[in-house]
Amino acid sequence: MTEVLHRYAQLGGTTGRTVHGIAMPYGEVAEVRDGYGPAYRERFVRGSFTRTIAERKHKIRLMAMHQERAFPIGMPESLAETDAGLEVAFRVTPTVAGNDALALIRDGVVTGFSIGFVPIRSRVVDGVTERLEVSLREVSLVSEGAYAGAQVAGIRSAPPIRITTNEHAQRVYEFLKML
Repeated sequence: MTEVLHRYAQLGGTTGRTVHGIAMPYGEVAEVRDGYGPAYRERFVRGSFTRTIAERKHKIRLMAMHQERAFPIGMPESLAETDAGLEVAFRVTPTVAGNDALALIRDGVVTGFSIGFVPIRSRVVDGVTERLEVSLREVSLVSEGAYAGAQVAGIRSAPPIRITTNEHAQRVYEFLKML
């Protein structure tokens, strides 16, 4: 009987173009301003992104500082609701703007996330607007966000290569020697 073995190998020198972290923490209260009207207190609850992830995940773009008149700098690899909040991972496109954003993250200049959304269902509890459901439009890299917990966790490389047979392992090894 032939057994298929699974091994995982990380490629050295990967591009490191996936930025990830918490785009919106749950339960945290922040004072926000919508650009019109007075400031108010706001909090997101778990489940507020469920529908938008199911229906619009492929349409969400990564932006820089909510610059709607600029091209997006990335596409989502994952959007997921966890106990901590909306966890995201975006593949940053190799453009001048994308490269600049990655350099700023690596240097610690850009550390936060912010979101652009349309509120669908909200309620006010003890003077705090709770977002129960929103339509997520974009996630932006920002130097300082409204929510302290909306932070870039880091930049990671491409996912590992899955090696399933000895022959496949040998081909990967030969390829890596050429680099």
